Amino acid sequence: MMSSARKRRGQNSQAPKPNAEKENDAPKGPVETFDPRRRSKPRSLLSRCMNTGKYILFALFLPPFLNYSALIREQEIMQPEGDFVDVGEGQKIFINCKGKGAPTVLLDAGTGMTSDVWEFIQLELARSTRVCVYDRAGLGYSDVPPPGVESRWQPYTIETMADNLHQVLQQKKEIRKPLILVGAEIGALVARFYAQMYEVDILGLVQIEPLVENIFSVDGGVWVQYWYNQLLMSLQALQFSASIGFTRFALIFGMVDQPITGEFTSSSVKIRQKYLLCQPRHLSVAVDEHYFINNSFSQINTLWTMKSFPKNISVTVINGNYYDEQLPPELNRAWAKSQQHLISNVHPGCKHIVVNGADRHMLYKNPSSVVNPVLRLVKQWKHSNREAKKQ
Repeated sequence: MMSSARKRRGQNSQAPKPNAEKENDAPKGPVETFDPRRRSKPRSLLSRCMNTGKYILFALFLPPFLNYSALIREQEIMQPEGDFVDVGEGQKIFINCKGKGAPTVLLDAGTGMTSDVWEFIQLELARSTRVCVYDRAGLGYSDVPPPGVESRWQPYTIETMADNLHQVLQQKKEIRKPLILVGAEIGALVARFYAQMYEVDILGLVQIEPLVENIFSVDGGVWVQYWYNQLLMSLQALQFSASIGFTRFALIFGMVDQPITGEFTSSSVKIRQKYLLCQPRHLSVAVDEHYFINNSFSQINTLWTMKSFPKNISVTVINGNYYDEQLPPELNRAWAKSQQHLISNVHPGCKHIVVNGADRHMLYKNPSSVVNPVLRLVKQWKHSNREAKKQ
């Protein structure tokens, strides 16, 4: 019994196991099992990188695209009333005239600014005579110079600005002579240059906080440092911001304000100024007008040595007695010294008007300080013209 039992146990122990062959064929050593998570990790990282890249591309390209699309749509909607005059090779300059009669008052805005700054002043003066505003080349709604012209000339200096203005006035036959040129900052410099070149057409010159060619040499050159290291760089940053579409979003969320403000500024001008802050082309020309200012100073100096200022043209200089709160004291002091140089040396004997409570922003914050002196010139000419006709 026992032997047979052992035999049976032996037989059972020697009997091949059903999976014996498979076990013998299995590789020796540790068995490596498949973990699906091991391959899913790289795929998950790649997926996250691709999703992040999509958001980055979205953030980079959507704002410029939306801004460009909006600018195309807004260009015609925002366009102010006025005409366009071809000054050569298809380049058109925007001009807007109101009122009737003579003399004609022509208003030229400050550095990098458009005719919008004159809105209230133009409307007030147009009650008495013909008043025209215009945008210098590339600013506002005026065209930039064609590429061929840029290679032959310095398009953003006062010499070319005065030439463009002359072309406009020659073609606008309804603009009656004589002219009273009213300019602010670089606009005053253009008016001076124009008056010396075409003195026969000019009755009077009114300069409002004008740029003076000695400003960069006053007080050790504090203005030249500020002009190129701060002012110009801030304008370049603004241009870049507009190019990538950031300015439009900044305006929407109240992070940026338009430059022309005050109770005398209409809602249409405020809206148009926001449009121009988003317009890279306009801001690029504003940068260039600032960048080439030394060339403009050189041109007015050269003209001054060649020809003295005509004595038959009346000159009025208007300054505010307040310092610009946006500028440090040393810049305000240097600016005041340059104005004194203009009054004492460049235009000795000119009429100097100091406006109480006004600063360099008087065009749109204290417009009556400009309207009244210009109106006096208009009324004096009309009175003398009537007396001459009686004789």
